[in-house]
Amino acid sequence: MSIRRVWITSDVKLEGILNEKSREKGVLICHPHPLYGGSMDNNVVDAMESGFSKVGYTTLRFNFRGVGLSEGFYDDGEGEVKDVIASLKFLKDLLEGGASIVLAGYSFGAWIASKAVLGEEGVETLFLVAYPFSRYEAKEIREWRKKIYLIGGEYDEISPLPLLMGYYRELPVLEKHIKIIPTDHFFWGKEKEIVTFIEENFK
Repeated sequence: MSIRRVWITSDVKLEGILNEKSREKGVLICHPHPLYGGSMDNNVVDAMESGFSKVGYTTLRFNFRGVGLSEGFYDDGEGEVKDVIASLKFLKDLLEGGASIVLAGYSFGAWIASKAVLGEEGVETLFLVAYPFSRYEAKEIREWRKKIYLIGGEYDEISPLPLLMGYYRELPVLEKHIKIIPTDHFFWGKEKEIVTFIEENFK
């Protein structure tokens, strides 16, 4: 297997990095807000990619439209949902039928992932880091019925801990897990805790 740059066709062409490990399980990772420096090279995206790669997942991370070498322009969430759906199709086409698929996202990427996942066949698990509860509604999370993993920062003002815990307690899902890390929204120096959480839960 290999690590390589790939091109994904949404309604625009998207840049991605594919790390092929398995045809039986894969993860798509969505990066934080494009207008605030978010890209697939973000530290939290790196941590998620590292963790899932270590436990044998094929990983795909990509740049939303208008970021890096991806074509197009920021589209206030609507076009970005299309980008996730297109990237999921790209990943599914590489995997075997019935493969285990995780949709992961950090901050803005967590919001977009939750918006894109409903109605998408084959995704068994949401893995969301620092969902921006203070910025966006989380109605899609309330509608999710499969597995969900949430990571939050104890001092995160964009994803406030009381809001995170409130949503977590109310989730009517098949299976749910949560990890609280003593950090703010950016997780600098705490990346290893994200990696370890993945290793512990996705062996």
